[in-house]
Amino acid sequence: MDLSYSKYLKELPNLSTATNLRELDLSRCSSLVELPSSIGNMTNLVKLNLFGCSKLKALPININMKSLDELDLRYCSSMKRFPEISTNISVLKIDGTAIKEIPASISSWSRLDRLQVSYSENLGRSRHVFDRIRKLDLNDTGLQEIVPWVKEICSSLVELPSSIGNLRNLKKLNLRGCSKLMALPVNINMKYLDNLDLSYCSSLKSFPEISTNISFLEITGTAIEEIPTSIRSWSRLERLHMSYSENLRKSHHAFDLITNLHLSDTGIQEISPLVKEMSRLRELVINGCTKLVSLPQLPHSLELMHVENCESLERLDCSFYRTKFTDLCFVNCLKLNREAVDLILKTSTKIWAIFPGETVPAYFSYRATRSSVSMKLNGFDTRFPTSLGFKACLLLVTKPDDVEPAAWYRSDISYCINGKLRDVGVSPFYTQIWDPLRPRSEHLVVIEFEETVTSPELVFEFRFEKENWEIKECGLRPLESLALSC
Repeated sequence: MDLSYSKYLKELPNLSTATNLRELDLSRCSSLVELPSSIGNMTNLVKLNLFGCSKLKALPININMKSLDELDLRYCSSMKRFPEISTNISVLKIDGTAIKEIPASISSWSRLDRLQVSYSENLGRSRHVFDRIRKLDLNDTGLQEIVPWVKEICSSLVELPSSIGNLRNLKKLNLRGCSKLMALPVNINMKYLDNLDLSYCSSLKSFPEISTNISFLEITGTAIEEIPTSIRSWSRLERLHMSYSENLRKSHHAFDLITNLHLSDTGIQEISPLVKEMSRLRELVINGCTKLVSLPQLPHSLELMHVENCESLERLDCSFYRTKFTDLCFVNCLKLNREAVDLILKTSTKIWAIFPGETVPAYFSYRATRSSVSMKLNGFDTRFPTSLGFKACLLLVTKPDDVEPAAWYRSDISYCINGKLRDVGVSPFYTQIWDPLRPRSEHLVVIEFEETVTSPELVFEFRFEKENWEIKECGLRPLESLALSC
């Protein structure tokens, strides 16, 4: 029965005899105020469409239409009460209603496969249905940021509606981990959108062009392999995070825009030398590239490099040490040759350098077992107190027990100098954004720091507070004098 667009229809007649009706279309019946309880007698009704019935405030309660499979209540804008008309529904659309909270009883709807809802600040109270939500409608024009819990919906989210373009004040959109999201709406321009995170939207193949005003774009872990030339018109773009692909050459026009590059292709054997042309590249993450043997020349703009589980990696380019890194990690890269290790030792870092090793290298002129090392500054023609730079090396090994050793985060390493406790000062910022490091065997950690020295005779004691890890050896190398004080 199709009664759609009956704009003067205010109520339905008694439907107790319409027991064989399978579909009832009442969409855009804008004057309809209520449905009779006799609708419960329609035991064979499969589909009920009430789209756009803007005056409809509620559905009858305490009825169960056992055959009802799809219920469309979109844009029934006066409806505040959640419909509990059937527990057998597989498709429920309530986006555009005034319903702000979904009752826990919906968890018993075993057939519910597709749920469409509107975004609201109160939606967080309905986490029990986040895994059922397939479409999220956004229409609040005053919204500036979508709250973090929306990412819990992402594992099921398939599409975003074009109505997202109505969010004229939206500044940040985080869709990280929406693995089923295949595309974003096109032909819209959200002029205030500044931050768009699409990382690990693994089904997303088309490049997002919903705003030309974005300053931060994250597309790491997507299926996007080519960046369109139109990105050159994004005048505010400051940070572009993306994954490496063999088709990188096709995006040569964007090389000077890429700031973060991630590689995780287990089949890759070499990285294109074109990487050195990425003049703004700050971060390079390479994880699980088990066939990768060498790294090419890298741009001097690089600040952070995280290489993990690259079991075949042996060689680094000879220009490697010329770059001043904040953080440098080669975790579980067990085949690094001696030349590569020497390059790492020569490289300066603000936080630390980490790589596999079985003993503290001779590069460190003062070495000792366990966690304490003494040194005497012979040959330093200076007055004390003075400020000196030091490079220290710790050999970290697992304790001999059956307990799995703790993962490493960017935790502080501390030390005492002549009995006075010092903090190396690893920034909490790095602790928050990085995954834990999981070394499978002994590793060396190299840190650099500056210290005010009052005597040529020094005793350093190092600490690494991680469960089931201990310092087996330590080493120290004094660097050139950095500053003198009277």
